[in-house]
Amino acid sequence: MDGLMFDTESAYSVVQGAMSERRGKMFTNEIKRTLMGKMAHEVMGLLNVFWGKNEAIGDLLKEQDEELVKVYKNSVEKLTGLDNLIDFLNQNNIRKCIGTSSRRFLVDVLFKKHNLANTFEFVVSGDMVTKGKPDPEIYNQCVARLDMPARECLVLEDSLNGIKAGALAGCNTCAIPSEYTRGEDFSIATFVCGSLNDQAIKDFILSR
Repeated sequence: MDGLMFDTESAYSVVQGAMSERRGKMFTNEIKRTLMGKMAHEVMGLLNVFWGKNEAIGDLLKEQDEELVKVYKNSVEKLTGLDNLIDFLNQNNIRKCIGTSSRRFLVDVLFKKHNLANTFEFVVSGDMVTKGKPDPEIYNQCVARLDMPARECLVLEDSLNGIKAGALAGCNTCAIPSEYTRGEDFSIATFVCGSLNDQAIKDFILSR
């Protein structure tokens, strides 16, 4: 979801960059890439290491979340191709769900803002699993709830951790690199696209 459906990665960069600056550190894209796909408490733990601090994870999450919700409500928009792809899936009766490392309350903020609350069959969020990507737990849950073979599922991801998680769950995977992940090696993905508008996504789905 983050960086694939919505421009949330920019929001995280703004907020985590400000948190880093307050602690005398510069937040870089290299640091950001190590955080992508991780669960919230894992991210705060990694940032603690980066900052050379030992702050309480709960306090850090509260600090981040208060700022993040404001940015989400004010400026986070859908990414190019999302509406078009949703329309295509609906027209072809393709089931769709979300597996995201984001916690459910953040998903709900974006669903409310963009009127998507009833668009997906279900959401498996970061607070519903014990292990973050690249562990496949989140996609294993999605496959189980869909009650269909993993080989018949297609995972769309913008991060390498997400692609690894989808592949380990036995799903087909489509990498759609963001500005933060374009330099990564996505050769393990089933295929790679430039955006959600890419015709290759529709062609792959219709070929199954």
